[in-house]
Amino acid sequence: MNVAKIDRTSTEEVSAVFAKHGGNIRATAKELGIARSTVRAKLKPLGHLKKPLAAGTVEGTKVIKIKPHTSGVKRYILTSAQNNTFVHESAWANLLALASHYNADVFVGTYTYNQNAFGKLSVKRGKEKEEQKDLWYDPKVVPFIRDERVELGKGLVWCGEMNTLPTAVNPLAGFESYTGRSSAIFPHAKLAMRSIATMQGEGVKLNYTTGTVTQRNYIQKREGLKAEFHHIYGGLLVEVNAAGNWWVRQLNEDEKGVMQDLDVKADNGFVTTDNQIESVTHGDLHGTFADPEIVKTSLDMVDTLRPKFQFLHDVMEGASINPHQRKHPSNFDKFHTWLRGYHRLDAELKETATLLNAYHRDFAKTVIVDSNHDDPWLKRWLQEYDYRKDPANAELHLALQTFVYQQVRKGKMVRDISVIEHALRKEGYEAPAKFLLTDESFLTCDRKIENGMHGHLGPAGRWGSPENLSKMGRKANTAHTHTCGIYDGLYVAGTSSKLRWDYTKGPSSWTNSHVVTYPNGKRTIITIFGGKWRAE
Repeated sequence: MNVAKIDRTSTEEVSAVFAKHGGNIRATAKELGIARSTVRAKLKPLGHLKKPLAAGTVEGTKVIKIKPHTSGVKRYILTSAQNNTFVHESAWANLLALASHYNADVFVGTYTYNQNAFGKLSVKRGKEKEEQKDLWYDPKVVPFIRDERVELGKGLVWCGEMNTLPTAVNPLAGFESYTGRSSAIFPHAKLAMRSIATMQGEGVKLNYTTGTVTQRNYIQKREGLKAEFHHIYGGLLVEVNAAGNWWVRQLNEDEKGVMQDLDVKADNGFVTTDNQIESVTHGDLHGTFADPEIVKTSLDMVDTLRPKFQFLHDVMEGASINPHQRKHPSNFDKFHTWLRGYHRLDAELKETATLLNAYHRDFAKTVIVDSNHDDPWLKRWLQEYDYRKDPANAELHLALQTFVYQQVRKGKMVRDISVIEHALRKEGYEAPAKFLLTDESFLTCDRKIENGMHGHLGPAGRWGSPENLSKMGRKANTAHTHTCGIYDGLYVAGTSSKLRWDYTKGPSSWTNSHVVTYPNGKRTIITIFGGKWRAE
């Protein structure tokens, strides 16, 4: 005969433990060793089960400020982990190996994903998973979890408190003003980056996500399957110098277990140095408007990393033939152009050719990508402009017209004639380089990465944008917007020019940023700050 167990727990005792656990019935029952139904029965007369249970804080999330170091460079490796999911062994080993190499602190931000909410009847046959009853994290990452907000450097915040679903298509959406003026890093399974417009001269705000070290573990439905495709094993490397200035680089492991940062490579937990990179995609050059300090720093980076390729965009500014100034003429702009000597196209081409010669390196093949300021502007000038109204450029206008007609006579389509190459060669550009034509592809990394798009031409005749070009299904590096960013498989470089021009009015998202591509097709964005491309 079964005898019912006599419950001798008082209502007051249950109420106290219930309050201690913040209204958690399961935890209350477990501590007291009684059934959850018993907890409910004792609390119901007291009205404790009525919703809502009130809570609140007067102040928002606290920011932990790391004490500044007095010399050298402090480094951090930041990544994320999903609940109830095992780590990806090689990715975790590589991050720890790089952390050891750089003497970096490792931060892991957690995020939760509730697979139980959809039930077993909501997925296809054979896709069911065991119900998850408790929140659990792989013991390997637990000692490194930092789920709080931490200021890493001046104006850079680690937002470990954030919990974003791994299925978010744009995990940075809505965070533009989060953390105020400070740039922010959020734990998430995707690698993303956005440049947020700020007042000119203040420095652009940059938001990042980290990638993850836990395996793919998604509900096998539409959103889960999409997220599975964009799941990135990796993290971010943050460098902070003694002045508090910081630099961030992406770490992204390939299918063979290789993760690279500049010339340092981690291969299944083993680190080697002096490894080659594949390419540098420079931010738009804009010839006569290039920033001398950015040019000097960029060439120092090229000489250090020794890429096999370097890609240049918008090599000419086009001040002498600017179609926008022709459409909206300004006496002051015309005077300024004349005063600097850039009312003459030959002078502008000559200065641009001199700058391009300075970029030449024997170890790197230079590729000049068809860009809107170059061939399209020249051809538009040749078609629309009346040379009789511009004596300073009349002879060059007629000479270039003649060149185009001669090429057409030889059987070429106008789109397959590079006026910019012909003009620069005439004005002194001597270095060997490949000039790409409109829509000419240039693939690197065993055909993984497309480098032939500037970014101004979009699909179906539309203007190009990172959003529409990222939907092509082809990984690519572009420029054009002067605004660096990572949009799924599309990496966008910034500019090598000065950030403040006559026409740049209002808040700006421009950055002096380049895309570095590794031989395995993984990439990082490097932003130059204070004449440095990395902390030293």
